[in-house]
Amino acid sequence: MLTPTPNLFALQSFLSCANLDTEDTSSILQMIRKEKEKQVLQLHKYKISGPFQTGKQVYFTTRCPWLPSKKLNRNNYNDIIDELYEHYYGSTNDKITVREVFERMIKDYEENNKKNHLTLVHYKNDWNKYVVGKGAKWLDKPIGKVLPSQIFDFYNDLTVDNTMLKSTFTNVKTVVNAVFDYAINNDISCIKASEISTKMLKFAQNDDKWKDVYTYEDKKKILSVCEKIKPTVYTKGIELMFCLDIRIGELRALWKEDVNLNAKTIYIGHQMVDRQTDTAYRHPIRVNIMKGGKEAGKRYIPLSDRAIGIINWLNEHYRNSVWLLPNNTGNEPIYTNRFNENLKKVCQKAGVKYFSSHGIRFHNISAMYDAGVSEKEIQRLSGHTTTDMTRHYNKMISDACEDEKIRSILG
Repeated sequence: MLTPTPNLFALQSFLSCANLDTEDTSSILQMIRKEKEKQVLQLHKYKISGPFQTGKQVYFTTRCPWLPSKKLNRNNYNDIIDELYEHYYGSTNDKITVREVFERMIKDYEENNKKNHLTLVHYKNDWNKYVVGKGAKWLDKPIGKVLPSQIFDFYNDLTVDNTMLKSTFTNVKTVVNAVFDYAINNDISCIKASEISTKMLKFAQNDDKWKDVYTYEDKKKILSVCEKIKPTVYTKGIELMFCLDIRIGELRALWKEDVNLNAKTIYIGHQMVDRQTDTAYRHPIRVNIMKGGKEAGKRYIPLSDRAIGIINWLNEHYRNSVWLLPNNTGNEPIYTNRFNENLKKVCQKAGVKYFSSHGIRFHNISAMYDAGVSEKEIQRLSGHTTTDMTRHYNKMISDACEDEKIRSILG
């Protein structure tokens, strides 16, 4: 079986571009048709005859010695060409390697903004470090010929010495699954890699970096510093984040119209993601797709009196911006890195260990557990899809002794 010319691969790759109009698509399909015909006629030495008509049926015919009937009859010329092409070259998709599918996927996602820019950065880093870097034996095999056992053997080799963290392995598995899913979604036959069981693999012990998070005393010290130093959009943002069970990307995405002061609620229905554009490597974009693409992430959070006071201050000082927490220009929201830089400085002034903005979220969820808020309600307020995920955020943040409470219960 011969290898098709690169021209056909190039033409077919154009069809994955979402910005093609009907006329462009039609033109490319015609070029693909002519290229296939050209390649077939270079090898097929028998005349393609027709059209012939028998009663109402129209057909084309050509001699094919490899068939039992020695002839191939089809209703139109293009069908004859397609079958001859399959015979001489095999399906075009049968030739595409795993590496080529990955490259096509990344190109498609980047050009058509189908994935968060940061997600694609992680995809490329994990792919290059662990799949390419570790010399996966199936990397340059046609993706349709890769077997589940070959993928599992690769995973086993990665983890055989028990030094890889499960979180790192999950990242590698995620990008591998993405490549095979992309192939399936683009009509390239292959296994569904996500169905390969990895339960028996062993991983390194994972030290929980969130084992210690902001305590009640830490929160008190941090807020005290924020109140004493010159207020800025970032110090007010730190205070507000301690009043809300919210992710930093959700905090940044807040518009003033998301706040309902009469109902004392705030709507969390958007997040900020970074996308690559023609003018910027990482440009923040507000999207209404929540983390994980789950509608469950959209929610209303009740506002405390402290939160309302902070929001009133922000509205007063940044009247001309739609953003609740705008940057200096007022045209974009605050930046994550700048938020964490300010939080780190406040922690240093407060004499508190720094845990980043995500540490605030751990604190808030743990505090709700301590207060006896129902787990289902905490899950809703957190925008989590499972209670297991919510439980992961429940940390020890209080030094209060429960001995007397336990004695009264068990007495």
